[in-house]
Amino acid sequence: MKGITEEYATYGSLFLVDEEHYVELCRYLNKVIFKKADFFLREGECCEYLGFLKSGLMRSFYDKDINVNFHLENSLITDYDSILFGVKSRISIKAIEDSEVFLLHKDHLQNLYDKDVYWQEFGRRIAEAVYLHAKRRIEGLLCISPEQRYHQLLLENPKILQLIPQKHIAGYLGIQPQSLSRIRKRLLNR
Repeated sequence: MKGITEEYATYGSLFLVDEEHYVELCRYLNKVIFKKADFFLREGECCEYLGFLKSGLMRSFYDKDINVNFHLENSLITDYDSILFGVKSRISIKAIEDSEVFLLHKDHLQNLYDKDVYWQEFGRRIAEAVYLHAKRRIEGLLCISPEQRYHQLLLENPKILQLIPQKHIAGYLGIQPQSLSRIRKRLLNR
């Protein structure tokens, strides 16, 4: 039992489960290594998995440069709309660096939902996390300036700024790379 407790201490918070349900969830998970530039999901595919990013870095994007999100270790990756409704994804999710991901197939997720109320609450926690991220993202784009968005990104995720090309950061902020250069220069001169 000690092995499970240590393993849970390492992975439990990643999966949003309590220790009692951890072993049950692990039966359904597959660990996959995505090499740099591998796709978790391509635009036009139906998303089949919830991904729990243990280590590495990935990005969600439209076209090539409209970045929706950067996924750091210990985060959830998926196109939840595609999972819920079985529609083709409009986004792609790609590894920026080698990434270790635990995959939960949507059918296994449904099996868990059917087992008991705990797993339905688990699904609610996932849906809430996806919703809150989307809400914050939309509010950021609509209510604060690009400079404030950059400053917020700098405070919340300084690692991203070291690992991601400036063109992707600019796309995430909703600005051109030249505008990002001006913002960075202004902040350095303060």
